[in-house]
Amino acid sequence: MYSKSLVFAGITALCFNSFIAKGQDLLHMMDSAQNTPATVKPELAPTWKDTRLIDAQTTKIPAPAVMEFRIMHRFGDVGGNGNGGFHTLYGFDIASDILFSFEFGIVKNLMIGISRSKQQELIDLTAKYKFLTQKVDGMPISAAIYEDIGTSPQVNASFYSGAPANTPPNFADRISYFSELIVDRRFNDHISIELLGGLSHRNYVLANVNADNNATDENNIPFAGIAGRFMFNKHSGIVFDYYYLFSQYRTNNTASPYSLPFSIGYEVETGGHVFEINFTNASFLDENNIIPNTQSSWLKNEGFKLGFSISRVFNL
Repeated sequence: MYSKSLVFAGITALCFNSFIAKGQDLLHMMDSAQNTPATVKPELAPTWKDTRLIDAQTTKIPAPAVMEFRIMHRFGDVGGNGNGGFHTLYGFDIASDILFSFEFGIVKNLMIGISRSKQQELIDLTAKYKFLTQKVDGMPISAAIYEDIGTSPQVNASFYSGAPANTPPNFADRISYFSELIVDRRFNDHISIELLGGLSHRNYVLANVNADNNATDENNIPFAGIAGRFMFNKHSGIVFDYYYLFSQYRTNNTASPYSLPFSIGYEVETGGHVFEINFTNASFLDENNIIPNTQSSWLKNEGFKLGFSISRVFNL
């Protein structure tokens, strides 16, 4: 009986270890680095655990024949000066935005994706190409290009709200674009930083004027940003992102104040899943809305919101 118990315990331990190992293997399914000959300088371990860091894209690319599915949710204002406070359970009763997306690894270092978000009912087609990869002894950075084209199927009454009554509907008005260059570096096992720069373009904007400087709302909004992560251990850490906008219309606009998007959160991987919980002043989850439309301020009681995201990778 004693020997049978030992055999059973040994088999159970082996099965459990196998399950854990397979779960941890899922965390590397998105890593597009393949085994390379000894003559090629080795790549570092993946800088990022996910293709996205709160509201910022990363240089992470799903491996070929791997799909990443993501759900993101942003609640309402926490503070009572907005629509938060106890009567909405500090924003938990309100969904500021909801997004789900599918991203597919096509070939090494190239992915395409599709997403849908609640705000403006945006449907986005995306692509990302990683053209530089940080190496242990050689290339000091990684870099990628990210492209997004979105369309809003809102009914005309909602989409053209605020426009003159005789504005003729045009499908091209509903198209928006987002282009971004991402450059990052993993400095050590704890610190990774990325720099962002690009352009947000909307085909249609209302001709609103900032009375403080006579600037009209722009179709094109250049931006720069920074994002990063500090790891406590191999599985969890603090993450953040910040965008700076080059927009005269949004500068010192007292009639319709705009704020620079800033987010901070906690990220953890759990055997195939990556989970983030965050606080941010951005009401939106899609870059085509985050860049031009962030108006809440961290400095005011109503300005920040709780959000979360969870992603899962699958072999196809």
